[in-house]
Amino acid sequence: MKWRLIEQRPYSASMNMAIDHAIYESVANGRELPTIRFYKWENNSVSIGAYQNPKEINLEACKKHNVEIVRRMTGGRAVFHGRDDFTYSVIANIRTFNYSIQSAYRQICLCMINALKEFGIKATLENKNDILVKGKKISGNAAKLMNEGVYLQHGTLIYSMDLSVMPKLLNISEETVKEKATSVLEHKKIPQQKVYQALKDNFIKNKEFKIDELSKYEIMRAEDLARTQYNFVQMPSGTLLRNKGACYVERGG
Repeated sequence: MKWRLIEQRPYSASMNMAIDHAIYESVANGRELPTIRFYKWENNSVSIGAYQNPKEINLEACKKHNVEIVRRMTGGRAVFHGRDDFTYSVIANIRTFNYSIQSAYRQICLCMINALKEFGIKATLENKNDILVKGKKISGNAAKLMNEGVYLQHGTLIYSMDLSVMPKLLNISEETVKEKATSVLEHKKIPQQKVYQALKDNFIKNKEFKIDELSKYEIMRAEDLARTQYNFVQMPSGTLLRNKGACYVERGG
């Protein structure tokens, strides 16, 4: 099976989530190949789960620090996305992963685990979608099996942590973050480009692929979705919102 690889570049929070959505539609409709995408965030941002209560986030602190907030199409907990961190998405038919979400998590997360291994950082997969180093979370991942059997998984790898900002945004203490979360730089002083290259190498290993750009349709569709669906975090009236917590503190889910 052939894949499409889209190289990383930064976008706004709403555009990042809208692009993942637009790629899902392209893959589902057969317009594009199964896709691996890497991306960055133009500004420090917080993404919350599909049904997470936005009141769990310190909205005033986000406004004060010019942090964008976006609601993901996937579930899970609030994630802080620093501009230095790495984010990926994988969109393909679920049959690619033996029709198993658990198998998909394992195969995709193993790419990050093997990339970290190249630098002597030993990571493990726990609770299906958490990647830990020495018991601390370095990567959170979320997924959704959507129409036409298309599977979307995206996640982040923490490169560095700004302890002066992240705890305030997620309503957790600095001590709790230090106790339960970690970053690449906490273990090895590795340049960003080397980490990115290792991630790419492991995500495309043993795959036939082509490096490509977003299609014109995907860009137009994403711009529309960013404006109409991902530019606000409130759910429609009557939707059941859940308290989920912060990704780097809570495990699983």
